[in-house]
Amino acid sequence: MTESPYLVEQMLPTDSDRQPAIVLMATDGTERSDGALQVAAARAKESGATLELMTVIQSEPIIDSEHIYAGDGEGLRRWTVRRMEVERQVARVLGPDAIVSITVLEGNPAFTISRVAIERRAALVVLGLGRHDIAHRIFSDETALQLTRISRVPVLAVPSVAATTPRHAVVAVDFSDVAERAAQAAVAAVGDEGIVELVHVLPALDDLSIPNDGAYEVWAMQQLNLVAAKLFTPIGVKVSCAVLRGGAAGQVLDHAAHVGADVIATGTHGRGFVARAILGSVTTKLIRGATCALLTVPRDPLPALVPSAATRIAGQSFEAPLAWSRLLSEFTKRNAGRRTIIEVDDLDIGAQAQEYNYPLLGTSYSERDGRVDLILGDRFAGGRHLSRSIGSVIAVDVLTDGAGHDIALRVQHGTSQTLLTFAA
Repeated sequence: MTESPYLVEQMLPTDSDRQPAIVLMATDGTERSDGALQVAAARAKESGATLELMTVIQSEPIIDSEHIYAGDGEGLRRWTVRRMEVERQVARVLGPDAIVSITVLEGNPAFTISRVAIERRAALVVLGLGRHDIAHRIFSDETALQLTRISRVPVLAVPSVAATTPRHAVVAVDFSDVAERAAQAAVAAVGDEGIVELVHVLPALDDLSIPNDGAYEVWAMQQLNLVAAKLFTPIGVKVSCAVLRGGAAGQVLDHAAHVGADVIATGTHGRGFVARAILGSVTTKLIRGATCALLTVPRDPLPALVPSAATRIAGQSFEAPLAWSRLLSEFTKRNAGRRTIIEVDDLDIGAQAQEYNYPLLGTSYSERDGRVDLILGDRFAGGRHLSRSIGSVIAVDVLTDGAGHDIALRVQHGTSQTLLTFAA
């Protein structure tokens, strides 16, 4: 396993020393994600987490009939329409008085959701699994499939017909570390009175590579019991074990349907381009075949949150946050209205340009939350607006040229940095 500091477990809050967790709900504003929104809201309430909504408009060139780029006006229209769709969905699913943070972004949906989950240090990402009809789902769940391939945060994909958080989980166990974490995540998902079944699938009887003398089956059941013994389970949660035979994905799907499970949990294996491109056929088949929710746990999750009482700014004096507030206030006064480019330079994925050509409206630092906020957009009513909130900040500085003019704002967070430069 790589030594990246990201690669330790991210947990939902279990005591007052942990910062409030975030459940990030990715929605397209349509009925296919209504169930996911209802489940996300319930999960956030049960776990004491904050619910945040985001929606991603697929990037595509906007060309008029005369082959002239028409981005700004049409882009604003699409942004406005999508936000209104999500606001109507919130009113429809959670009620007209519900107040939820909504962020609208443009880009590749899976990669954008993954990026925001990392930046917000989300404990869980929830999104819709698509139509209940499996024949249609094959063509409608590519975002969920792509997201499970790259996400550093557990992903809960929920059918449109779901109405409550899961209460009966089936966990696909292959005795790896990530499978054990998937089992623990399933325990958290079903709540205090749920059922968790740990399932291991043996090869079919006609597979000559496995002796058919019952010894392997006995060994597998013993290993499942060891996994069950390691789990932290509330008193009301019931944990059982089962050994099946046949094709792994098919057996897990059939068993989940037979026992009436409302979530299947599994770990995702491997990193890197090749591993992600061919993410286990088992996970792919589960996503495309499940009629219940699917919880996937990444092999390389984000780090656990540092207890807020012990938070320190490495290499900085205790007055650093106050200095950052002054620095950002003065930076805003000097540069408000200038058009910007935002890039995120990540240890694992390299530099990635994120937003272009948004005018700078403001920058600020919240000492209470330890976050830097970047506010971009047009000054006039109805114009474009975009906010980016950056947590786990360890350094903030302004880069200037030889004449003392600002050329960039750099915010370091974890092993990454966000760079705001100017387009003109």
